[in-house]
Amino acid sequence: MASQAGYRAEHEKVVVLEQRLEEALASQAVLEKELGRYKVVVDQASDLIHSVTPEGRFLYVNETWKEVLGYSDEEIANLSLMDIVEPGCKGACVEIFKCLLQGDKIDRNETTFIAKNGDQVKVEGRCRTHFQDGEALMMTGIFRDITEQARQQEALQASEMRYHDLFENAHDLIQIVRPDGKLLYVNRSWRHIFGDSEEEIAEGLSIFEIISHDCQDHCQNVFKQVLSEEKMHIINTVFQAKDGRKIIIEGNAKCKFEDGKPLYTQCMFHDVTAKRKMEAELLKAQKLDSVGVFAGGIAHDFNNLLTAILGNITMAKVFLDEDHPAWLRLERTENASLQAKNLTQQLLTFSKGGAPIRKTTSINELLEDSVSFTLRGSNVKIDYQLAADLRLTKVDSGQLSQVTQNLALNASQAMPDGGVLLVSSENMTLHASDEVPLPAGDYVHLCFRDQGHGIHVENLQKIFDPYFSSKETGSGLGLAVSYSIIKQHDGLITAVSELEKGSAFHIYLPAAAEKDLIAEKQQGGVAEVSGKILFMDDEEIIIDVAISMLTELGCQVEVARDGQEAIDKYQAALATDQPFIGVIMDLTIPGGMGGEEAMERLREIDPAVKVIVSSGYANDPIMANHSEYGFVGVVPKPYSIEELSGAVEQLIS
Repeated sequence: MASQAGYRAEHEKVVVLEQRLEEALASQAVLEKELGRYKVVVDQASDLIHSVTPEGRFLYVNETWKEVLGYSDEEIANLSLMDIVEPGCKGACVEIFKCLLQGDKIDRNETTFIAKNGDQVKVEGRCRTHFQDGEALMMTGIFRDITEQARQQEALQASEMRYHDLFENAHDLIQIVRPDGKLLYVNRSWRHIFGDSEEEIAEGLSIFEIISHDCQDHCQNVFKQVLSEEKMHIINTVFQAKDGRKIIIEGNAKCKFEDGKPLYTQCMFHDVTAKRKMEAELLKAQKLDSVGVFAGGIAHDFNNLLTAILGNITMAKVFLDEDHPAWLRLERTENASLQAKNLTQQLLTFSKGGAPIRKTTSINELLEDSVSFTLRGSNVKIDYQLAADLRLTKVDSGQLSQVTQNLALNASQAMPDGGVLLVSSENMTLHASDEVPLPAGDYVHLCFRDQGHGIHVENLQKIFDPYFSSKETGSGLGLAVSYSIIKQHDGLITAVSELEKGSAFHIYLPAAAEKDLIAEKQQGGVAEVSGKILFMDDEEIIIDVAISMLTELGCQVEVARDGQEAIDKYQAALATDQPFIGVIMDLTIPGGMGGEEAMERLREIDPAVKVIVSSGYANDPIMANHSEYGFVGVVPKPYSIEELSGAVEQLIS
């Protein structure tokens, strides 16, 4: 019985063990089934998943890991994690391994793996360490491939850099402005023009701090309009640089909106200061051209009359002694005629095409002579600061003296209580980038700086206009004449002024080469004349007085009233034993052949012909460059007997 009971107990134990075994096998089958499902999920995950030993040897990688990196199971078995880490990332990976072994969790880690084909795969993921009994069993990492995202980010950064460089290096002035007027961004050209640093911009410089005071109200209204609508607005205004310079700008502005609210305004401007200056100079020149057409005609007719008046006066004085009662009256009339001659010379300065009769010279001596003469006896002190090595220039000394005398007189009138006039000269080389509207090259720069009351800003742009004057007396021609003279010398005259501090007039004249300096030999006296002179003019009053003067000089005179008659008479005399020793002819004959055409015909007849050209028009290039047209000399109208004798001397010398 005891044995049966023992047997039964053992049998029951076996049954229990068999049941437990069946349950365990069933559980194992379930677990294996579940594990298979999880493995399928992990293998098919889009992320790269791996687990490694604490030494970095791979325990497991999912299918996505193998597809992205390209390694086979055999290769993976012989790899460690550090074998596939990009060299530049290994240091950071070593530090992460240390943290993981200490039990830290890494939730965001970026690194770069090296695929089998050598491609770099940038990943981002999280890493964990699994422990048992305090010992690290393995590290698991789940990573997302962000290679394309990183490329796009790098491309975006590169694009932003390109646009940044484009804006920074642009010649245009670019600015971005907040709705409250504070500047968010300005480019290099902007900073260069206005003089503000990046730090000053960052401190909150307002656009309204750099707008000229005169333009504030206008710009406030325009800015409000720009902020109210998303369209392009044309901008024309004046900014003020940090050093006080006025910068004229033009361009456009457009506001960017988000949810109907203005975010910022983008502005792109051009600095048109130099352009506006050139436009002003062009307008000024056009005004002078208009006056010149009118002035040239009047001066021509007036000079013809003055030739008769001055000629007859000088002839009358020849026949009178200085103690004759009429001598004084003739002397005063002659002086008045000479003043009228100076007035017509000023008018002729405006005539379009009028060219100065230039000679290469140094200006310093001319400056000292003309300015000192003009201010002799005044209460103005002259401070000369003249460059000893001043370049030569090719100028009409008489015309330039007229300019310097006008400027000296203006300075004296601006300082009625006395003061100092600084007269300076210096060499200057202009470049294409300079704001002076002249071609690049070498120039002589003259400056007349006074300590007077200054010129109002509204008058400063008008001072070179004909007949403009802010004085109670004066013709308003002085500065206009000066402007025209300098312009005809291919130069420029400008003015700057500050009230109660004075004005400065700047003159720029093209420099001449040293080799162009020509020594002038003085000639004196009138040679004895024996021979015939052919005189051509169409005005009877001039013919009459010219015959008298030439006869007085000892000449035999024949008259022609146009070019064809002069040619016929010259050719006829050439065939005799008494040819003309020379010809004096008017340049312009209304309705007939003038001096230029007649000269060409005479040279065909007689290449050795000697001709003096004369005219009441000083606006023909022949008067300034007579030798280029074959003439041996020039005698402008009106002329005295002394000046006519100089012309005859040129014929016989």
